[in-house]
Amino acid sequence: MMEILKKFKTVVFTVVALFLYFFGYNQAKETAEKEQMEGELNAARNAKKVRDSLSDTARINRLHDKYKR
Repeated sequence: MMEILKKFKTVVFTVVALFLYFFGYNQAKETAEKEQMEGELNAARNAKKVRDSLSDTARINRLHDKYKR
């Protein structure tokens, strides 16, 4: 009887440990993917700002040259 209880305890403990391990692994994987996506979005936003600022200066210079007196 005691052997059966010990084996049952071991099996339950193992199942709980595996569940926590896989749950933690998936959580960490999702967090890493989310951070990667946010980094890519921030890089895209920064690149757009740089492109916009470059085109704004070129447009301003062109208009300045056009309407110069």
